[in-house]
Amino acid sequence: MLNELLKVVNTAVALFVAVGGGFGTAKLLKLKASTEKNDNIKKALEFASQAVLSAQAFLGNGVVQQQAAASELKARLDENHLGDNFTEAQILSYIKTAYAREKANGALNAVKPLVSDEELAKSEAVVNNTPETAQAPTAE
Repeated sequence: MLNELLKVVNTAVALFVAVGGGFGTAKLLKLKASTEKNDNIKKALEFASQAVLSAQAFLGNGVVQQQAAASELKARLDENHLGDNFTEAQILSYIKTAYAREKANGALNAVKPLVSDEELAKSEAVVNNTPETAQAPTAE
């Protein structure tokens, strides 16, 4: 009878430890996943700011810059093995957030274009004056 009682108590204690340990482990894993997700988002936002500033220095305005920044962010995330953690919509959202933050803190105004306005105007004049049609081939 005493052996039976000890077995029941032993089983109850083992069950209590197993269930408690399971909940504790689950809670710990959930906390770790949450922390890792937050770290990934922080990295993505940091990379997005860098991509926005880079796009401002190299390209024209608007949609072209946004797409260039999004492509650069995606490439940077992929380099760091984080690309699969973010959707295209999230990447665009991070680019828009980074743009707003950089605009608010004045960093976008500090970005200098790589080509002066005068050189850019000369280049655009050449492109605009170039005929769109190719010369007709001559018969030989």
